[in-house]
Amino acid sequence: MKTFDHLYHSLIAYLIGQFFILGSLIGQDFQLKKEVSEDEIAYLQEVIQEMSETDQQYRNYIANETMDDKIIEQMNAVYDKDGIEAYMKYTKSLNLSMDKDLKDSLWVLQHQIDIKNHLTLRGIFDTYGFLPEALLGKNTYVQLLLLMHPPKDWDPAEYLEEYTVIFKEEVKAERMPPETFAKFYDNIKAKILREPQLYGTNQQFDMKTNKVLPPIIEDVNKSNKARKAIGLPLLAEGEYRLWGDQ
Repeated sequence: MKTFDHLYHSLIAYLIGQFFILGSLIGQDFQLKKEVSEDEIAYLQEVIQEMSETDQQYRNYIANETMDDKIIEQMNAVYDKDGIEAYMKYTKSLNLSMDKDLKDSLWVLQHQIDIKNHLTLRGIFDTYGFLPEALLGKNTYVQLLLLMHPPKDWDPAEYLEEYTVIFKEEVKAERMPPETFAKFYDNIKAKILREPQLYGTNQQFDMKTNKVLPPIIEDVNKSNKARKAIGLPLLAEGEYRLWGDQ
């Protein structure tokens, strides 16, 4: 009974805390495309939280080549404590592998989740615009996380072109931070299209040296012009590498 009482009072305290947090959001001007009600705020927070979990539901297993949650927890602990370089070194030392058939099956499940999440997120953008940190808190990053990988079978170049038009308007309306848009753009360019970045925002991990290296751009003048246009500071020497010099 003592344990039940403890859990019950903890739940009540949590719900009261959530009530006051939600109450403090009501009436705020989020600069969205439309005013939001109490129910809409709660809905948006819940949907984004759910998408943050399902986005990695099978992707984590595939990337880490294991379905052992304890091993993945240890990997994440190393990353949180010592950073990406220590994380990569540690994961290499485990020498994990996953059967191709299992990996393919997990990808099928993840792609089904991805398309659902993406269409939901697109509906949010069309209705409200890019959701601000004031509304989502720590989960603001989830929007960028979901955008980083276009749904399977979607042409990534067309995807990038379409969302560039949408997000430049969001940046102009001051709903989307310019850094967020630039990271989205550069990620698609570098990691999916295998082209030089435009804004120079994504550092790259070098598997050979186990070091995090500056982003690769095509031309510093071109990049700085693009950065200036959306309100980012100019790139300085040493903050980038040039395409073709690698």
